[in-house]
Amino acid sequence: MIGTLGTWGWRLAAVAIVAAPLAGCLGQEGVISAFSGPRDGPTTNNTENKASDKLIVLPARAEDLDCPDVGVFPGGATARVGGPANEAVRYQFDVSDLARECDPQGKMFALKVGVSGRLLIGPAGRPGAYATTLRVQVKRDIDEKVLFDKSYHVAANTNGADQGTYKVVSDPILLPLTRARLDLDYSINVGLNVAGPAAESRHRRRSHHRG
Repeated sequence: MIGTLGTWGWRLAAVAIVAAPLAGCLGQEGVISAFSGPRDGPTTNNTENKASDKLIVLPARAEDLDCPDVGVFPGGATARVGGPANEAVRYQFDVSDLARECDPQGKMFALKVGVSGRLLIGPAGRPGAYATTLRVQVKRDIDEKVLFDKSYHVAANTNGADQGTYKVVSDPILLPLTRARLDLDYSINVGLNVAGPAAESRHRRRSHHRG
């Protein structure tokens, strides 16, 4: 479920220990971007331009913007601890609900990303407090440049039960306000226990040292 932070009720979907991963990255669309120059070939009259290709008129309001949807990294919908067999699972974090908010601020906009989900205790585990990480990444679609990439600490406590809940809201991410159709210029992806740049860099250094 994808919503906006302003109206988000953090509704939680039912999740099983063997829940299937959600869909991965958002697709890209071939559109004229505010980041690029004109396309090659014949041009059309301004009156024939699509509304989605027009820059937004300032000052903008939040309701004027089409905020990008939130996708999930491949394998990032769950974070499981324990063996591969269902009976060996100690606990698992799941992504249940997604939200985002685009707040225009002059020629920029502040993006916030929210994720909620459940901590589930498996057959080999016991109730308690557990933690994992949540990676949030924002890319510019025209050149696939990563504009924001950060991992957040996620903690939940079942308080003696077999499941608990968590919520995470990202820092405000300040980005250029290209046009009203921000969903055509930016992609957002999140994932549980997905390695970020710092972890990937450490892994490369260790591999190089061993070689």
